[in-house]
Amino acid sequence: MSAAPASSARLVLALPPEETALALLDSALAMAERLEREMVALLVEDRRFSASAALPFTRIVTGAGEREFDTALAERMLRAVAERARLRLAEVAAARRVRWRLETTHGLEALALGADDVLAVATASTLWREEPPVRLPCPLLVLGRAGGPREVVHRGGRGPLELARELARRAQMPLVVVACEEAAAVEARKVLGEEARIERCPDETEAALDERLRMLGPGFVLVESCEDRAAWRAAVEAVRAAASRAPS
Repeated sequence: MSAAPASSARLVLALPPEETALALLDSALAMAERLEREMVALLVEDRRFSASAALPFTRIVTGAGEREFDTALAERMLRAVAERARLRLAEVAAARRVRWRLETTHGLEALALGADDVLAVATASTLWREEPPVRLPCPLLVLGRAGGPREVVHRGGRGPLELARELARRAQMPLVVVACEEAAAVEARKVLGEEARIERCPDETEAALDERLRMLGPGFVLVESCEDRAAWRAAVEAVRAAASRAPS
């Protein structure tokens, strides 16, 4: 691993154990380097995948035929993806000044995160159903395509705005703040000035947020609180939609 400035703040990247999500390791490492944070990549096991493997009648059907699918095979498949992720991280990090490590976990609930951490969730996979755990002290970053504006769903608090500004600055991408209340819009203008475009979304329903975020075509969305489930779900769908429209 490459050396990096000592810092307790981390970028924790939660990934489904799938090849499509591994492509985000490159951009996550670049982001961690720009923010001078350690990156912790977490391969999160799909609970439905594990549950299917535990059933006695589950089979895998391929062009070569049919084979039994059990928990032992599921674990081998997870280890294989983890090894490919480790090799990808080592290759990309070799040219970057960033510390990183890779772990596997059966869920996000037991994560020990601090207020200075950022939990980034890769949404490239349409099979990803994991929602963020509640009552975590840090903001959530919903990652998608490399391009597109950086967005934050803002309800209040200076810290997430400053983090979003730093992420947009270092990526040299525009920042858009979706403010759910007029007070939040006023605060965003005071903190960010001309560095961000402020969009009002007075209707705080999930559908309204989803529509507004989809119109903006985000590269990523910062959700200030893991308890903001409407913002989380709207951000996931908007980022997926933007990624699907991006040129290959």
